[in-house]
Amino acid sequence: MNFAILFGLATLLQAAPQEQQTPQLPDVVVQGERDRDAAQSFVDLAAAPAPGRGLARWRGPVCAGTVNLRGETAQAILDRLGDTAQRLGIDVGEPGCSANLVILFTDDGVATATRMVADDPRLFRVGVSGFDRGSAALRRFEESSAPIRWWALSMPVDAVTGERQARAPGDVGGGSIPTNVAEALGCPGGCNFQDSVLGAAPISVSTTASRLTSMTVDALYKVIVIVDASQIGPVTATALADYVAMVSFAQIADEASFARYDTILNLFSNGPSELTDWDRAFLGALYAAEGRAVSASSQVGEVADILRRTYSEGP
Repeated sequence: MNFAILFGLATLLQAAPQEQQTPQLPDVVVQGERDRDAAQSFVDLAAAPAPGRGLARWRGPVCAGTVNLRGETAQAILDRLGDTAQRLGIDVGEPGCSANLVILFTDDGVATATRMVADDPRLFRVGVSGFDRGSAALRRFEESSAPIRWWALSMPVDAVTGERQARAPGDVGGGSIPTNVAEALGCPGGCNFQDSVLGAAPISVSTTASRLTSMTVDALYKVIVIVDASQIGPVTATALADYVAMVSFAQIADEASFARYDTILNLFSNGPSELTDWDRAFLGALYAAEGRAVSASSQVGEVADILRRTYSEGP
């Protein structure tokens, strides 16, 4: 196994942040399942947010890059990803941007994933609750026998400004606090808590939150995808790009079985070779949802309702 491809990867990632088929609903789910039940059960199965957090999506530009793959195939994958992102309303980084969606091709997925985690564990476990899916999921990422594995990092951000709403390792203390916030804290005229936790704490100032809605939403900011070239078989660049889009633009459960659904997630079990209408409706619902419900279950319900309406109305 040649690990030379790994040496530049940590630097690359440091910047945190055929004709379309039109299946009928009975082809998508088990015969007889109602539209609403199908949508709800799919979102329940697929959604894999960080523990204690809501459903995350890209809220800033996505910049995709490939490692160990060049030429026309790499460009075809990146172009297809960019087209899908734009259809969802995701901003795409300009040429030369720092990659935050990295697709790494290797001939040994297990060895590559294990080596990467051992070399830079903080690249995968930031050390802040709610930024990743936890140690059990990371072990699956390392040990999986799947042709493609993925690891997503997300963070809570202000729903209006997009500013991060949680401290992370490396944040420095100190910094001025806005006057209105300082007065609310009993420090008229402004405060400067040099080298204090409070001085560096993210602050969200809003009057629009309630017991049902939150001013904090979750944003994807880094996704690592490892493609095991020895296992993927004779798939096209379009199929690979669409599979990567599905697992990179949404937090998809790696441990789930989607055999009952018409989805690109079944690519490696004789399933569709491109995003289906069901897949596009799901991704569209995720990015159309407001995403400000206080509970993750309410967010899942919102996405499921939009998915059901979208799919019922047709592609």
